[in-house]
Amino acid sequence: MNAIEETVSFAEIVSPFAEQILQHLLYQSNRNDCAPFTIATLVHAFTGQRVNPLELALEMNKPVWRGIRPVIRRIPNWATFPWGIVDVLRQFGISARWRFLIQVEEVVEHLPHPILYLPILLSWHPLWAHVMTLIAYHPARGFGFANTQLEGAKVDWLEETRFLKLWNATYHCTVIVTP
Repeated sequence: MNAIEETVSFAEIVSPFAEQILQHLLYQSNRNDCAPFTIATLVHAFTGQRVNPLELALEMNKPVWRGIRPVIRRIPNWATFPWGIVDVLRQFGISARWRFLIQVEEVVEHLPHPILYLPILLSWHPLWAHVMTLIAYHPARGFGFANTQLEGAKVDWLEETRFLKLWNATYHCTVIVTP
């Protein structure tokens, strides 16, 4: 390895949970269920509980009552709301919250700490949304994700400008998980 390669690899930032998450990464195939598969991956990785993501998706289609208010977690068989992700993670004992307007610097700075970010990405043309677990950052490669749309335990890299464009469309809406 030459000095440039050493410098580039030195700049990579990796979540302390990256390997653990990739070991449990579930593949959603061509289903429109990224949130249930991402949730099930995290539940498997951090609680040891086994959750069927297909059953979880069906369960999330139904509103639930939390005290006196209903929580609509998902548009059936389509989009999951960030509060729906948080609600289900909490059901399994995983601390989570969601918010808008998170700064990219905060995400990169906290990446090596015991905290996970699940940015909500959105494209208007064509219309689609996606959630993945952020597990790495590299200045040359961009942001690395555990992506349930890919088969196999590997990091899915999204170039930084592409990531920011898709994340900006949701006003940096992100689920924050503290396993």
